[in-house]
Amino acid sequence: MGLAEGDEVELLVGPVAHGGHFVARHEGQVVFVRHALPGERVLGRVTQARPGKRFVRADAVAVLDASPHRVTPPCPYAGPGRCGGCDFQHVALAEQRRLKAAVVREQFARLAGLEVDVEVEPVPGDEGGLHWRTRVEFAVAPDGTAGLHRHRSLDIVSLDDCLMFSSGFPGCAVMLARCRG
Repeated sequence: MGLAEGDEVELLVGPVAHGGHFVARHEGQVVFVRHALPGERVLGRVTQARPGKRFVRADAVAVLDASPHRVTPPCPYAGPGRCGGCDFQHVALAEQRRLKAAVVREQFARLAGLEVDVEVEPVPGDEGGLHWRTRVEFAVAPDGTAGLHRHRSLDIVSLDDCLMFSSGFPGCAVMLARCRG
């Protein structure tokens, strides 16, 4: 019998996958786990398990053996059960870029049969991996709560600021205040 939502299992994390996930396996079943790093041993909590699917999704809710590339996320809204827009804030910047390049390389190899060199460079406005997004779509709940969605959810995480939003534009906090009216 496979894993069900809410189950917690120990996982040895493997390679990076698309969408901020990393590949792990539990008793042969593929587990796409967020908030982890390759080589880490984590406690994963299953967040999505659908009958008939060959995989489940999970969040690393505890790190049992940490990667040397793990850092404290600069954003207080990043992490399991929080905002869904900060996939790699728990990863040192150079490793973030290496992981993103690995995803692109793998996609070229798998989909096009091409082996390409990929280097992920900072975009204009990037400040140490932060403040580079020039577009943010806020969500506003019926009660006026403004924020961003939890990962793969319509639930809204109320926040005061977003460190990913470009500092070259009006502040995110100002825009959130406007959403609240």
